[in-house]
Amino acid sequence: MSQTITPGQLQQWLFDGQEIALFDVREHGQYGEAHLFHGVNLPYSRLELEVQRLAPNPRVRLVIYDQDGGDVAARTALRLQALGYRHVHVLEGGANAWQAAGLQLFAGVHVPSKAFGELVEEASHTPHVTAQQLADWQATGEPLVVLDGRPFDEYRKMTIPGSICCPNGELGYRVHDLVPDETTPIVVNCAGRTRSIIGAQTLINLGVKNPVYALENGTQGWYLADFKLEHGSTRRYADQVSTDLGRQREAARQLAERAGVVSVKAEQVRQWAADPARSLFLCDVRTAEEFAAGSLPGAQHTPGGQLIQSTDLYIGVRQARVVLLDSDGVRAPIVASWLRQLGHEAYVLEGGVHSGLALEVKGTVSFEALPVISVQALADALKDGTVDLVDLRPSMIHRKGRIVGSRWSIRSRLTAGGRPLVLLADDPALAAFAALGLGGDVRLLDGGYAAWLAAGLPVIEDAQTPPDNQCIDFLFFTHDRHSGNKDAARQYLAWEIGLLAQMSEAEIASLKPLLPASRVRTRLIHAARTEGGNGGRAVNVPITRLSTVLFDNLAQMRDARSRRDSERVLSYGARGNPTAFALEDLVTELEGGYRTRLYGTGLAAAAQTFLAYLRPGDHVLITDAVYSPVRKLAREFLQPFGIEVSYFAPDGSGLEAQLQANTKMVYAEVPGSLLYELCDLPALAALCKPRGILLAVDNTWGSAYLYRPLALGADISIMALTKYLGGHSDVMMGSVCTTEAAWPALAKMSDTFGNAVSADDAYLILRGARTLASRLDVHERQALKIAQWLQAQPQVRRVFHPALAEHPGHALWKRDFSGSNGLLSFELDRADAGYVERFIDGLQLFGLGASWGGFESLVTLADTQDRQSAADRGLNPVVRLHVGLEDVEALIEDLQRGFVAAGR
Repeated sequence: MSQTITPGQLQQWLFDGQEIALFDVREHGQYGEAHLFHGVNLPYSRLELEVQRLAPNPRVRLVIYDQDGGDVAARTALRLQALGYRHVHVLEGGANAWQAAGLQLFAGVHVPSKAFGELVEEASHTPHVTAQQLADWQATGEPLVVLDGRPFDEYRKMTIPGSICCPNGELGYRVHDLVPDETTPIVVNCAGRTRSIIGAQTLINLGVKNPVYALENGTQGWYLADFKLEHGSTRRYADQVSTDLGRQREAARQLAERAGVVSVKAEQVRQWAADPARSLFLCDVRTAEEFAAGSLPGAQHTPGGQLIQSTDLYIGVRQARVVLLDSDGVRAPIVASWLRQLGHEAYVLEGGVHSGLALEVKGTVSFEALPVISVQALADALKDGTVDLVDLRPSMIHRKGRIVGSRWSIRSRLTAGGRPLVLLADDPALAAFAALGLGGDVRLLDGGYAAWLAAGLPVIEDAQTPPDNQCIDFLFFTHDRHSGNKDAARQYLAWEIGLLAQMSEAEIASLKPLLPASRVRTRLIHAARTEGGNGGRAVNVPITRLSTVLFDNLAQMRDARSRRDSERVLSYGARGNPTAFALEDLVTELEGGYRTRLYGTGLAAAAQTFLAYLRPGDHVLITDAVYSPVRKLAREFLQPFGIEVSYFAPDGSGLEAQLQANTKMVYAEVPGSLLYELCDLPALAALCKPRGILLAVDNTWGSAYLYRPLALGADISIMALTKYLGGHSDVMMGSVCTTEAAWPALAKMSDTFGNAVSADDAYLILRGARTLASRLDVHERQALKIAQWLQAQPQVRRVFHPALAEHPGHALWKRDFSGSNGLLSFELDRADAGYVERFIDGLQLFGLGASWGGFESLVTLADTQDRQSAADRGLNPVVRLHVGLEDVEALIEDLQRGFVAAGR
C-alpha cells in the first residue's frame, strides 16, 4: 500500500536536500491550469511510457498527486508499486489540499525554468532592448547579429526578420562562427522572455566581448509592437564549427568552475549508476543530428538549451545526480553551469562521447499487445453497432479528423461497456496500458487512423468535439498567443513576469543564479570615501571625534531626535560618528545587506545579536563548531537568563529534527572554527524561513569578501572586523549586518545599550579594508601551499583546509565561496602532549598568540574539547596556523624547524 503525506510534510521534503520525485499525474491540460511549483507532469495516460526515464531509481522517495487525492492518484500509486517503486506517497487531498493549506499553485508549464529566467534577469541585470529599439537598429544598417535561441522547428514557425537560428545550448560553442568580430552587437531572442534572457546571459557569463542584449519579450514583443515576423526561415548555424575551440573551452571551464560544476570520470559514473540510494541521469546535450549519429549507451538526448528551458521534461528527480556529456568540452560545462544554478547536482563527464562509458539501457515498461481488428472488420462492426470505438489520440488531433462513430476518451476516464471495445491509438503501448483492468473484449485498430484513411473510409472534422471542458490533455492557457491573439500574448508575458511574486521564499532560494562579477576590489577602494562636490577633499573620511552634537536651534534638535530611531542622523556620540558611519556603509556594501551596526569587539557583536532577538523561553540552536567564547556566552549568560540552548552538527546534518516550536534562531559559523566544517547555508535557510526562525551566521572567516551569507538566505551576518578587515593587529571591532526585515530589533537594542565605536578605531578598520583583497590573495596562496606541504609530512595525520579537495566540505566551499584565507589547522600524527609543545616552542617566525587576520603568521593549539560532534572525539593534538605575508619558503622552513625540535 502507498502512504499518504500532508501538504506540510511535502513542503518540508521538497527543501530538505534529499532526493524526491514529485509527479502531477493529471493530464497535461489539467496540470497546466494549476500545479505545484516543483511538480513534474507525468500523466496517468503515459505513466508506463515515461516513468522509468523520469525516475530511473525505483527506490526514490516518490510523491504523486492529482486534483483531490482521489481515483487517479490511487490508480497511479498501484501501478507504480506494480512497477517496483518502493516508496510511493500520495498527497492527501491533492492540489486542492495544497492550495487550501495556503500554498501556491502555478499555471503554465516549465515553471521553475521560467521563474529562473526572471530571477537571472533580476540578479544579473541582463541588458535588453525593446522591439522598437531593435527595429531602429536594423533600420540604420549598422552591423548587428540577431540570434534566435530556440530549436530549429520553433524558429521556422516565426522569428525576427534577419535572425539566425542558434539554440541556447549551442551559443557558446558556435558564436564565434556566427558573429564576424568582437565589436558587432548581438541580440538574442526567443518567443517570449526566458530563452532571450538565458541566451544573452550565457554569452555575457562566458566573457564574450561583444555588446550582448536580450530582446525584451521576444517574438511576442515584436508582434505586439506591430512589426512583422518572418515565417519559414532556414538560416541556421553550420553543421561543423570552423574555429579553434581552445578559447571556448577555457571560457566554458571557468564558467563551470564558478558555478561549482565538477568533472567526473567514466568509472565514477559507473559507480554512481550502481548506487541503489541515488538517482542518475546521463544527458547528451548535443544536437539531434549528432545524437542520432551515435551517443553513449544509457544516455538520453537532452539538447542543451531545452534542458535549461524545460528541465522537468527530462529530469524528474530533484537532488539527483545529473551527468552531462558532449563531444567538444564546451557545451556540457556551459549547460551544467546553468543546471547548478537551477538547483540541480550537475556534473560534466570527462571525455564526453569518447569516454567509453556504457550504462544499462533502460527500455520502456514491457506490455502485452492487444489483439487487433482490421479496418474492414471495424467498419462492418460500426455499421452493425456491435462495437464501441474509442479514440485515444490527443483531443486536438481527434477534432481535426475522427472516424465516424468514434468517441474521444483518455485512460483515466476509460471504462468498458457492454459491447466489445476497439481502441484507436498512435502508440500500441499506450493503448495496451489504457486497457489494463478493463476486462472483456478489447482490441486495437490495426494500422490506426492512417489505415482507415488509406481505405477511403469516412472521417469527420469537428472543432467542438470533444468540448473544451473535456480536453484535459490540452492546455488552453494562452494557447493562441502565436496566432494573432494579442491579448493572449500580453497575458502570457504578464504570467512570466509575475512568477517571482507568486513564489515562496523557499522556492526562490531553491534557485541559485550566479551573481554578476563582483568588482569587489574596486568597491573596497572607492566605497565610503569622502564625497565630492566641494572642491579639494581628503581621500579618506576624516576622523571625527565627538560626544556632544550642537544644533542651531531647538527645532533642529527635535527633528534629529524624532528621526534618530529610524534613520541615521547625527544626534549624540553614543549614536555614532561620521567616521563610523562610513565604515558601516562599507561593511553593508560588502555584505550585501540593509544596514550595519558596529561594536567594540567581534564577541560583543555576537552578544548583541543574542540580546536583540532572544527572550526568556526562546530556544536557540548554535553550531557545535562555534567560536569558544560564544559557547561561554551561551553557558554563562543565555542559559541563566532562561534561554534554551542546543548545539547542532557543524555540517548541519540532523538540524531539522532539532527544531522546536520555540526555536527563534539558528546560529551558524561557516566555516566552523578550528576544523573548518562547511554547512549548506541555503538548505538551512530553507528550513528556517518557513518557520519564522532567524538564521545568523558568523562570517569572520569569509570577511564578506570570500563569502556573503545574506545572499545565501541568512538574516544576520556577524564579523570580527579585528581580523582581516583591520588586517594589522592593532584594533578591535565587530559588526552585524542584517536584512531589512531583521534590522529594527538590532538597531533598537543597540541604541538601548549605547553601543558605539571610536572614530579612531573606525578609521583604522577603514584603512585596513582598502587593501583587504590584495592581502587575502597572498594569504590564500601561501596558506594553500603550506597546507599541501603539510599533507606530505609524515608527522601530520590530517590537514583541515576547505580548499583542499579532500576536505569534507570542499564541494560546498567551491559552490559558495570565492576563495580562501590564511587559516588552516592540522592534526599531528602523535598524541604526545610533549611533542606538540616542543613543536610550537621550536617555531621562530610563527608567533604564539590568539587572533588572526593580521600580516604576521601565528600558531596556537586548537582546543576542541567542548564539542559534542562525534568527528572531534579522539583527535590527536590539533595545531592552528594563520599564514601571514612573510616569504612562504621561510615559513615552511620554520615549520620544518618545529618538527625537528618536536622529534628531539
